Amino acid sequence: MSDKKSPEALDHPEHGRIPAHTLLQCVFALTPDGPILHQHIEEMDVAEDSAVVIYTPNGKSPLPERSRCQIIPPRVTQFPVLG
Repeated sequence: MSDKKSPEALDHPEHGRIPAHTLLQCVFALTPDGPILHQHIEEMDVAEDSAVVIYTPNGKSPLPERSRCQIIPPRVTQFPVLG
């Protein structure tokens, strides 16, 4: 049995579907021009499409305790290649 996670993506209003990676309750997404976006799971609706986990911003605010979130983003190589 494999522990491998399904590929993840963020459906971003400006960038379209971009590679994402979750770490704890943080959702990181790699924008086409390089910066890594950092949001939280409560700000997302989660669905699955063709074995890819899709995060879509839902307009909710992050929890108040997230203001001090210091999770370090994953390395770029940890983001999936979306085909």
